[in-house]
Formats: sequence, structure tokens, C-alpha cells
Amino acid sequence: MVTVQQAFSSFSVDDLDVAESFYRDVLGLAVSRTAMGLELDVTGGSPVVVYAKGTAHEPASHTVLNLVVPDIDAAVAELGHEGVELVRYPPFDHDAAGVVRSPDPEQGPTVAWFRDPARNVVGLIAA
Repeated sequence: MVTVQQAFSSFSVDDLDVAESFYRDVLGLAVSRTAMGLELDVTGGSPVVVYAKGTAHEPASHTVLNLVVPDIDAAVAELGHEGVELVRYPPFDHDAAGVVRSPDPEQGPTVAWFRDPARNVVGLIAA
């Protein structure tokens, strides 16, 4: 059996400086520079690592990060003020603000998606 001391998630971006500004200044996350790239402190525990791939970067085909927020409407409004547009996926029924609202938490969360500057998809999930 493997002995694991810590685990973390990671994803790539094309420009660390732009990503650092976005995740720190637009999303308000604690961001620090490390030898691997950026560490996003989203849990108070294990970090999410963002690393540079430059021109070799391709946006992930899935959601790379989900952020649980206490008020999804306020979070969507704040992102809108920062010029961040929500992503709308055709199979889902989005409201006028771009949020997919689940009437039954057993059937799925209330969620919205947006892209970071490297075109990776980030989700907002209502707590």
C-alpha cells in the first residue's frame, strides 16, 4: 500500500502572472508563488497548484476547480462586475443570470460556470 502524506490537485495555464492576478484579485483567493507555480489556498488545507505550460497549454475539457460559495447570486454579480462572463451549457436550463438552479439537491447542485484567463472552466456551487 502507498503511504500518502499529502494530496493536491493541479491544472495548467498559459501565463502564471495573469492567472495569479485573476485568482487573487478577481476571485479573492489566497495565492502564493512556489517552485511548481502558484498555490491557491481554497480549503485552508491542501492547495490547488496552478502551473505554467506557456504556448503548450490547452484548456482542460472539464471543470478544473469548483468553488463552494454561500451566496451564488452575489458571487455571480461580483464576477459580472469584474467582466467575467458565465459559460452556458446547452443541456442545462440556465436562468437569466446564467445559473443552473436545482429544485432538489438530490438531483444536483445549484451551479454556474466561468472560464479563467487560460480558458479553463471553474464552477461556482451554492453551499
